[in-house]
Amino acid sequence: MSAGAGGEASRSAGAAGAGAGGGPSQGAGARWADRRGYAYGVTAVLLLLMLAPLFRRPPVDSFPLSTYPMFSWGRHDARTTVERAVGVDSRGGRRPIPPRLVGSEEVLQAKATLAQSIRQGARATRALCRGIAARVAEQSGQADLVSVEIRTDTFDAVAFFEGQETPIDSKLHATCKVGAR
Repeated sequence: MSAGAGGEASRSAGAAGAGAGGGPSQGAGARWADRRGYAYGVTAVLLLLMLAPLFRRPPVDSFPLSTYPMFSWGRHDARTTVERAVGVDSRGGRRPIPPRLVGSEEVLQAKATLAQSIRQGARATRALCRGIAARVAEQSGQADLVSVEIRTDTFDAVAFFEGQETPIDSKLHATCKVGAR
């Protein structure tokens, strides 16, 4: 074989190798375009699914987007009802009993304890009231309290935060004396 013929053979082998996976070719570019189109399609579908809750009627509050309806929808009424334990001093002044004296450091757990005793009836509510009164008697910071009330109070929430803390409606469930006072 001559030098010219050997050079020709190696060039044609190199060209064949490039097309067969040795380098870039027309097929690889087409596959890349297909993958990019697929990625755009998947992204568009996911984006539409994520935005779908915005277009429902009536609006639905759900993951991944929230319309925060508790803030964005108008309230018909600003009244809120709260089960609570209240301490009464010798002058008739009232103040809330701290949650830890109701039975839990957590405000919502103390509220749940009060609500459950009220649901269970007068006997359970009086028993809880006596327990709270006993814990109040042990606290030096509560020495001025002469009784404990378990009540359900309804407030105008807007007026409450403007300083009008008197309930607009109230239901007394139990009253207990604190200690032997």
